[in-house]
Amino acid sequence: MSDSVLIVGGGIAGITAALNVADYGRHVYLVDDTPSIGGTMARLDKTFPTNDCSICIEAPKMYEVNTHPNIEILTNTEIRKVTQTDDGFTIRLLKKAKYVDEEKCTACGKCVEACPVSVPDEIDGKIGGTRKLISVAFPQAVPNKNYLDIRCRNGSMRSEGACIGECVVDCSQCRECPIAHCVKACNNEGKFAVVLWQKDENIDIDVQSVIVATGIKSHEPPEGLYGYDVFPNVITYMHFERLMNAGGPTEGDIIRPSDKQHPHRIAWIQCVDRGDKGLPYCSKVCCMVAAKQTIITKEHDPSAECTVFYNNMTSYGKGFEEFYQKASGLGVRYIIGRPFDVTEDPETHNLTLRYEDIINGTIVEEEFDLVVLSSGLEPNDRNKRVAKTLKIDVDERTGFFTEPDPLFSPLETATPGVFLCGGATSPIDISESVVQATAASMKAVARRVRVAEEVAV
Repeated sequence: MSDSVLIVGGGIAGITAALNVADYGRHVYLVDDTPSIGGTMARLDKTFPTNDCSICIEAPKMYEVNTHPNIEILTNTEIRKVTQTDDGFTIRLLKKAKYVDEEKCTACGKCVEACPVSVPDEIDGKIGGTRKLISVAFPQAVPNKNYLDIRCRNGSMRSEGACIGECVVDCSQCRECPIAHCVKACNNEGKFAVVLWQKDENIDIDVQSVIVATGIKSHEPPEGLYGYDVFPNVITYMHFERLMNAGGPTEGDIIRPSDKQHPHRIAWIQCVDRGDKGLPYCSKVCCMVAAKQTIITKEHDPSAECTVFYNNMTSYGKGFEEFYQKASGLGVRYIIGRPFDVTEDPETHNLTLRYEDIINGTIVEEEFDLVVLSSGLEPNDRNKRVAKTLKIDVDERTGFFTEPDPLFSPLETATPGVFLCGGATSPIDISESVVQATAASMKAVARRVRVAEEVAV
């Protein structure tokens, strides 16, 4: 009987589950469809309600996962086929090519320096962040290896100046590229790690249990809502998180995208795009994220004027109410209600918000330098595909996985041996994700004992 466990998703929940299972002597396959483990937490600045450094907490765990003898990390990898057996599962994984030999790459950065094309970073693009077509996912990435953007390899970046864009020879047929700058730079270092002819690889594994920890992501507001994607100084709370982050595109300097100046008057709008046409649920964390961001903004600039427009204060966790009170005590204004109109001064790019003063029953206009949209959290894009492959249920309305019996069999699914944790179940904060991951890992470990007893009978 295989005693291995497959964990789908390498965020904080997947990392926690992997370490717990591995410490019980089980072999762990930790799979993530991005080039690095770490998930959303790796891109945050601080965690609420303690305001501890996010990556300072997660990076040691990522390192421990990378060095644990019982854990095998498979990034850029997806589940493609699952066959249920008497005592577990036979699973086919597809490891997509990174076009870099991870055994040879040392992330020295020479290939990145040589690459002639910069593209907007997926998370930081709206606030000026860029990356090269070959790069490391982020400074603390695990594995800390470069990967090549598929758009460079398939020729779709020719118009942007990609150096292999004019080549008419299929890379899989040519093993000595005389054109690509990254290949030349790597070879000059004696590494020979950039391999443009690398192919996708099928991997078959046998496991006894599966833990689904596919995580969550920030919801993207529709274009035009409160001026989003129209006015440069309207951003989301994830963009603001990256502005605060010393590892972000501005190295922790809170500036406006339009003119790179420090904003003095900042407004946060809560529950953005929530309702019948948007997210049909409360994302739970947004109120505390706004409180955290206002507190840190005040630490950067005590004279900054911070205003939060909200409907209901969701402070459900330990220390959350005190955290909200701390923000209020620093002079953060909390106004009940959502603005209904945002306009821009085309010369200054300042933003005017119109909202109803609930107490006085009047319409108020107020000008701000920057507007931050708390747009909520949504499930990972791959959930429906994973649900179909593993034969587990997903809520069609929300997109999160569901438990058939959350009261008596929490974190379990319709398929015995498949467990859930973290953002796979619902919008959730970091501490809850860790608790659920610990519980799911114990269920996965305990299942071997139960299956062995059933086989013996």
